[in-house]
Order: sequence, then structure tokens, then C-alpha cells
Amino acid sequence: MSNKKDTNKSSGTSPKKSKKGYPVEIPELQTFLKAGAQFGHETKRWDPKMEKFIFASKKDIHIIDLSQTVVLLKKALRFLTEAARQGPVMFVGTKRQAAEIVKEEAVRAGAYYVIHRWAGGLLTNFKVIKKSLKKLDKLEERFDKGIEGRTKYEISKLKIEWGRLDRLYGGIKGMKRLPTALVVIDPRYEIGAVVEANRLDIPIIAVTDTNCNPEVIDYVVPGNDDALGSVGLFMKLFADAVLVGNGGEGVKHTFKDYSETEVKIVKQNEDKKEDEESVEQEKKTVGKFRIKKGNKTNKIDKKEKMLDKKKEKSSKKETSKKEKTEKQRKKQEKEAKKKAEKTKTSKKTKGEKKLSSRVQNALDDADISVEKARKMTKEELMEIKGIGEKSAEEVLE
Repeated sequence: MSNKKDTNKSSGTSPKKSKKGYPVEIPELQTFLKAGAQFGHETKRWDPKMEKFIFASKKDIHIIDLSQTVVLLKKALRFLTEAARQGPVMFVGTKRQAAEIVKEEAVRAGAYYVIHRWAGGLLTNFKVIKKSLKKLDKLEERFDKGIEGRTKYEISKLKIEWGRLDRLYGGIKGMKRLPTALVVIDPRYEIGAVVEANRLDIPIIAVTDTNCNPEVIDYVVPGNDDALGSVGLFMKLFADAVLVGNGGEGVKHTFKDYSETEVKIVKQNEDKKEDEESVEQEKKTVGKFRIKKGNKTNKIDKKEKMLDKKKEKSSKKETSKKEKTEKQRKKQEKEAKKKAEKTKTSKKTKGEKKLSSRVQNALDDADISVEKARKMTKEELMEIKGIGEKSAEEVLE
């Protein structure tokens, strides 16, 4: 995969070769002792298969035999240089205290790395993992170019998805084949990676503590896999061996945090025009192809039908949108008319005072409507049975 920032240049000087013909200069025993590489786990938390690598026990803690560590480390470094010449190497260390060291040394050496969590099937089901890697690449391309027709909320969801994929596969971007070797810190903790590598016959180089099983490791390097100084010392030597093997032309890693960077939102109308132009160009090319091939036009007809269907769908969507807007407009007009009628009727009722039930009954008995009664004079109203002077004045008000 192409890189934007070459982080391998931060390594400084190239690794020194030893005078005795080893690929990397191995430090003296005193440096291993200072780093705390000799300290194992508690005596009650040990694996009996590691007995041959244990020198003694002190205060219920096993002491590793560093003389054997140096011999086995030389063999492991020789093999690692050869493996790095054949292809990329993978560093695995998902422990919190080891993760950052593993990442720094892997980037410096030009190797793939896994530091957050070992995804199940990363090696044995690599075909499926490739799909996730493609998805991660596509997301990054979309973020760089700009995302079309999406809201800020949807973009934030895409950023969350990118963060999840980058956490799992950020160290193996662009990996197209299985690694030639695996460098592991604490094979007991990274049991998933060890099982998959053994199933695919990928050689394993591991810093094994006194609680680990050395039989599942191809190149055992007995040492402390918990102390920062010990892990840093071993990983530096492994990275130097890989640099010698690949000649500084290993994997180039790039780092860009898309969760914090702003993503451009491209307008969808401009993209629609481009899509229509591409459809027309495809139709033209299909026509030219038909002229050349003659009778073999079944596949071409299918393509043309598909293109026509695309156009029909887009036109249907536009018409449906217009119909919806017209319906909404008609509904709004009807509601406005109803409101206007209600206000008129309410005004009329407010302007006319209601008659009392006694006067209304008297007018009903005489078969005279309220409108007629209001046109009559006071004397004529008083002649009606049940209506006196006050009730006549009530009608005429």
C-alpha cells in the first residue's frame, strides 16, 4: 500500500553487524541483567516443560538461564534475517505494556504488527480478512476525496466504523500474503496467533517466560515477557534482524487519524450529472461493441436493459417526489379553507345574540322565524301570544 508519511526514516542508524558473522550485534550478559530479562514468574505459576531453561529459584521466583537465552537468540536472529529476505514478517504483542514497543519496532523495521487484539482467523481465514482490509481502504479513500450525500451524523458513524477497523487491522494494511514468520511476545497470552501459525506451518519466534509451553514454538527465546526493559531489548534485536534481511525496503506504514479530521461533504446533484454522463458513455461504448461483434449481442442487450432500468428508477423517484409535494400543497390549501369557513361562522354567531328559551318558544308557536320577528315592529310583536314589552325589546336588540 502506498504511504503518505515514511515513518521508517525515524530509525536513525542502521543495525550494526557483529564481528563473529551474526546478522546483529548481540549485547553482553550485563545488559540483559540490567533489563531484567532473567526474572521469570512465581514458582507456583510455572510450566514444567520450561525446566531446562531455568537456572534457579529465589524468593519463590524462577531465574532464567541467560547463557541459554543468548545461544537461542542467535539462532532466532539468523532465521529471522532469512525470513525477512523472503517476505514480510509480523510482530504480535497485544499486552498493554508491550503494545507501544512492538508498534515502534515494527514500524522501524518495516514489518506488519498486531497490538490491540488478535482477530480470530487473521491467518487461517485470510480471504475474509482481505474484505475487511478493502473496506478500510475504501473508507480512507472516501474520507480523503469527500463523502457524497451524507449527513454529519452518518459521517460520524462511518468514523466510528473506521476506528474499529483501524484498531484491528491498522498494522496489516496492504497485506496481500501471509507473513514468512511471526515474532511473538508471551505465546501463552497470544495463544490464538500461535495456534493459527502452527496450523499453517508459519515459523514462530517467541520470548517465552517460565509459564509458557516451549513445545509449540519453533524458535524459543527464554526471557522476561512482562518487564518493559526486557521486552524493549528483545524487540530491538528482532527489528534490527528484520532490517538486515529486508535491506530497509519493508512495509511502509502511514498514520492519519480520521476520527479528528474534518471530512468534506460533496453535493449529490453534481454527482447525479456525472452518473448520467457515465451511463450515456457506457451506452455509446456498447453500441460500438455491437457493431464490431455482430450477432453476439445477448450480453450487450442485458447491459442496455440494466442501464434503461437505472434511468427509469431515477425518473420514477423524481416524479414520486413531485407528486408528494403536490399532495402536501393541496392538503394545506384545504385546511386553510376550512379554517377560514370556521372563522366566518364563529364571527356571525358572535354578532347575533341568542334569544331566551321563553321568547323562542313563543315565536315557534306562532310559526314566525327569528329573522321575520326582527323585521317586525314592537307593537306587532306584542300582539303575539307570550311576548310582552321586554321580550319584544329583546327580539329587536
